[in-house]
Amino acid sequence: MKYKDSRKIFKALKKAKKILINVHRSPDPDSVGSALAFYELLVSFKKEVKVICPNKLTEENIFLPHSKVVEKVDFSKFDFSKWNIFLVLDSANWDMVTGFDQIKKPNIKTILIDHHITSKQFGDINLIDDKVSSTAELVYLLFKDWKIKFTNTISENLLAGIIGDTGIFEYPNVTSQTMEVARELMEKGADKDNIILHIYRNYSFNKLKFWEEIIKRMEFDEKNRFVYSAVPFNVFKDYQKPVSSKEIAASMFCPVIKGADFGFVMIEEEENILKISFRSKKDFDVSKVAEGLGGGGHKSAAGATIRNKDFDEAVKRVLQVVEKYAQKDNKVF
Repeated sequence: MKYKDSRKIFKALKKAKKILINVHRSPDPDSVGSALAFYELLVSFKKEVKVICPNKLTEENIFLPHSKVVEKVDFSKFDFSKWNIFLVLDSANWDMVTGFDQIKKPNIKTILIDHHITSKQFGDINLIDDKVSSTAELVYLLFKDWKIKFTNTISENLLAGIIGDTGIFEYPNVTSQTMEVARELMEKGADKDNIILHIYRNYSFNKLKFWEEIIKRMEFDEKNRFVYSAVPFNVFKDYQKPVSSKEIAASMFCPVIKGADFGFVMIEEEENILKISFRSKKDFDVSKVAEGLGGGGHKSAAGATIRNKDFDEAVKRVLQVVEKYAQKDNKVF
């Protein structure tokens, strides 16, 4: 078996009658695709299954098979007592699960399956593999351990997770194993072209105009070798709050600037709530920068949130932390 805890997780899920599955805040294809693949499998085991998320699914996710089952909930009011197990996927910390850092973890057996190097391992059972490209790749390998039959819809959801978290196989987390998993999923019925069309070639014109705003506000700190852009809430609101704009803009623009090792996009998505997406190139580890701001993620892609500070104060705080890490020899990370 690939993972030593495979049997333990399988037995726990088979024993449970009522299973919750999470989709993390600001849902991306990896979180959604992994959750929906598990949803289909557990329903086939005759389990009662509910998939919950603190936010609504975005445009890049609603095309996925079974996406209509994902239910937006308020975690501060949700009754966990009716459920046997909470299966948490693609979430490095509890804040990612609930969307808010003040909500305490409920008294429910939790299985955490994740690939973030910054994972807090808050589950009762933790399966963490930071060497894989995505949680979807990890789930594929776990299903292989269990000798699961891959339907075309399970395959579609898992390939979407991999394509979403690798930028169509662009990022450094892609290995020969990732490519082999993708090949096998395509052979099992996943439609690569349909996935790419919906995730990467389906942007609204309004979102493109907002990206223009991000680029206009971009600054280049040549001394510390990073680029950044910061957008206040009133501007974000004027463009009708385009979802996923921060993450996509960070991926497209931040790693491509000559002379910059990394970059980040900051958007005040609600008043006094600044969200940051970091992206790097070469060997700079932006997960360490994100951790310095209370966030986390991967070496090449990470994020953080600054709460309860006005826009200017929050931006100043981010720049102070970023400069501290940028001035260090990144090899020590």
